[in-house]
Order: sequence, then C-alpha cells, then structure tokens
Amino acid sequence: MSQAVRVLVVDDEALVRHALRAFIAGDDRVTLVGEAMDGSEVVEACSRTSPDVVLMDIKMPGVSGVEATRRVLKWKPSCRVVALTTFTTEWRALEVLHAGACGYLVKNSTPDEIIAAIVAAHAGDRVVSPEIQERFVHSAIEAVDERSPEAPTLSDREYQVVELIAKGLSNTEIAEGLHYAEATVKADIRHINHLWGVENRLQIILRANALGIISL
Repeated sequence: MSQAVRVLVVDDEALVRHALRAFIAGDDRVTLVGEAMDGSEVVEACSRTSPDVVLMDIKMPGVSGVEATRRVLKWKPSCRVVALTTFTTEWRALEVLHAGACGYLVKNSTPDEIIAAIVAAHAGDRVVSPEIQERFVHSAIEAVDERSPEAPTLSDREYQVVELIAKGLSNTEIAEGLHYAEATVKADIRHINHLWGVENRLQIILRANALGIISL
C-alpha cells in the first residue's frame, strides 16, 4: 500500500474541523497531521507538520484563505492546496485558483468526494466541484463575443485593475497595490463591466485573455 497522504486542515469553524478529522481518520489513504484555525497560523503549522495537501477554507478572520494559499506555496511550492468552502461563485474559485490552489470544493461535497480530491490533488491533478465547473463553462460562453474580439479601450489604470484581477487579488489588495481608495477600484470594475459587456471577474479575465491583454 502506498504511503497515506499527509493532510493539514485549515478552518475557523471547530465543527468543520471536527467533521473533517472524523472521516479522514476513517480512511487509510489519508492521515491528518495537523489543524489551523485561521490563515495566520498556516505557515507555522505547515513547517511543524510537513503536509502533502492543505485543505483550506477561504473565508476566515484575519488572513483569508486566498492569502494563506499564497503563503503556503511560498513556503513550499510543491505543497498542494485544495480550497474547501461554502462559496459557489466562479470568481471566488478563480481567485484562489489564481493564488495557486489546485482544487476547489464546496462544503456540501461528500466525505468520499473530499478524500478522493485530496488523493487526486496529491497525485498532481486539478480538482473542482462539478457545480463550479458548470459555472465556469456558462461564464465562458457568456463572455464570448461572436461579433468581434475587439472591445472599447480602457484607461491605463483600468488595464492595471484587469491585470491584478487576473492575479487573483481582491478589491482591497488592488486598492493597496495601486494606492487608490477601494471605492475607486469598485468604480473601475463597474466601468470595465459596462464597457466590455461582462458581469463578473471571471468574464473580465476571459475577455482580457481573448483580447491578448493577459495570458491564461
């Protein structure tokens, strides 16, 4: 039998950690090596336990799962991060995937699905919940402009916003990086949506890729 995949669970909810602990303990393909209650604890926990896969919540107080994912991969690029969250919007998934996560699962996944995703992630696969995959497909279809690949020109700052969105940064992080108010960033995104005829971050990224502004 191959060695069990070493798993670190990161979630601010004790009940979720307890549930994950219970069914991970019941499967010999995986072994729980540690837990963390928020993103600020992740790197220390990783250094102490050397996990193969980090099962990461996204919405946590203090350091978010997106930023924690970046920190984990900076600590050890070969570590695999699988997001496990209640969010089912595609832009949330894209945000953490761009941060380096190799998987995105929603918390209504079954224990078998979560274990299988951990094992697959450790093997080098990318794993995404079916409902999120479906949202990606719909957004991609909606973002395609069959009439022309051209779109109205953006301002220099709006181009910067698009590039930072593609890197997975939040509105707050974009505002900090560009030294603007967050309200200004939100206004820029609304204007980009209006000019390009798109509705969300994923569609912005897909349109920017089609226009050659970024490369996925």
